[in-house]
Amino acid sequence: MATCATCSGELRPEWRFCVFCGTAVTPTAVVEAAAEAPARVNHIAIIALILACIGGIPAIAFGHIALRQIKETHERGRTMAIVATALGYVWLAVAIVLFLRFANGL
Repeated sequence: MATCATCSGELRPEWRFCVFCGTAVTPTAVVEAAAEAPARVNHIAIIALILACIGGIPAIAFGHIALRQIKETHERGRTMAIVATALGYVWLAVAIVLFLRFANGL
């Protein structure tokens, strides 16, 4: 995103004035914001989803780490990280049920 020259606050393309300091937004700042590249996908979220698909309980940790990084860096992949985390918890529940079933059977 473009930033205000006065206060360094983030500007949106539709704003005519900076909401933080009230300075008028120049047209070059709006063009700069429109030309900015789209956010990249978080790599940890991709790894978490792969782990979740193959039955990896570590997907829980990777999913939570990815969610924190996405919140801080505004990367894409939030849905991917949420799905991976949920699948990791499902695999954890399956592992616990199987462990309890076989532990009681022995």
